Amino acid sequence: MDGGPSPRVLIVAMDPRSHSRGYKRVTGLAAHFLNEEGAQVDVVTAEPRGWGKLDERARLHRLDAAEARHPLPWLERTVVIRAPKAVVWPFKRLGRVGGVLGRAQNRVSSAVHRRLFLPFYRHVRPLVLARIARRRVLRDIDMAHVKRVIVLDDTSAPFAWRLARRNPGLTVTTRQVRTLDPDG
Repeated sequence: MDGGPSPRVLIVAMDPRSHSRGYKRVTGLAAHFLNEEGAQVDVVTAEPRGWGKLDERARLHRLDAAEARHPLPWLERTVVIRAPKAVVWPFKRLGRVGGVLGRAQNRVSSAVHRRLFLPFYRHVRPLVLARIARRRVLRDIDMAHVKRVIVLDDTSAPFAWRLARRNPGLTVTTRQVRTLDPDG
């Protein structure tokens, strides 16, 4: 090194479960850049679990709590689950009729969630996560020292695209090359 701050690598894996070896690829890349290249590694993800094998020197930026507080999932939970449950709750004391009504409400709420909201949210989620990451993660990372951004899934693409637009000299890639060389 030339005595300056060590280079940074940003690994963006918003949804590592979308690939069969997603977690293994992230931990392998992080370990390589930490051990072989001497870089600082930041991992941005929206997955709360599965990071036990990630090297403790890598900084993990989790977006799952902020995503749960986002108005869109919150509104869906309120309108589809909480409000109908509040309407059915007084009838639960009626015994068997209340139980049947409660099960019917639960079945309808879960069907609306699965068949209407989740297909819609699957398309909107990358944009929601990009906005959350831009607001929460970028204030913690000095982008002037980031040498490479590695994108590991489709959900991460909007955030990476915004990073590339904001930092024209930054190498943003989906290729998982294990070098800090911008041409690599």
